[in-house]
Amino acid sequence: MIGLTDFFLPNLADAASAGSDILHGSRSRHEVALTFHGSGDLTIAHRILEIMQKTHTPITVLGVGTWLNANPKIGHEILSGGHELGNHTYSHKTMPLLSLKEATVEVAKGKAAVIKSVGTAGKYFRPSGVIRSNAMIRRAAGASGYAHCLSYDVDAMDYQATSAKEIVNTCMRSVKNGSIIGMHFGYEHTVAALPLLIKALHEKKLTPVTVTHLLRT
Repeated sequence: MIGLTDFFLPNLADAASAGSDILHGSRSRHEVALTFHGSGDLTIAHRILEIMQKTHTPITVLGVGTWLNANPKIGHEILSGGHELGNHTYSHKTMPLLSLKEATVEVAKGKAAVIKSVGTAGKYFRPSGVIRSNAMIRRAAGASGYAHCLSYDVDAMDYQATSAKEIVNTCMRSVKNGSIIGMHFGYEHTVAALPLLIKALHEKKLTPVTVTHLLRT
């Protein structure tokens, strides 16, 4: 059985910190990235993936480790749809309230869950319970080999929206070239909003791509 200490580097004091947060891609390209907190009702997740398949829209999912472990097929379903999967901690704790040791475990166990799900750790780590990282979180991310924390410059606020239209309006008010949009699996309004949002993005000449594609050099 793996214990908590198995997730630490031999000498955490020597662990490199992640660099600055990734907030957006190039402002010169007419592209955006739809990113999702991967957790919640699996039925809703499947409906979102179906919408993405029908609209030929690639996304980036940051999976919560406990969710990936509880749903062992979902990681491969995400990748087989042409999407990408990253790490959103193991149990979605409020990371700024954790100690460095606790935060490091959350990142490392989340990484292990992604590896167990799809065989690789994924390129991206997104902290839980906070939009931007801090020095402690970046150190915990660096200890698991994540060079940066993935944030976003557009918050869809779908977890508290009362309608699909509200989600679309929230996103379209601030989206621009290179934006990374933060959204969630697990909410009915998100499902209803996505076809409308994707249509609105295309009408604004913005093409949804994965984060990796958005950040290409």
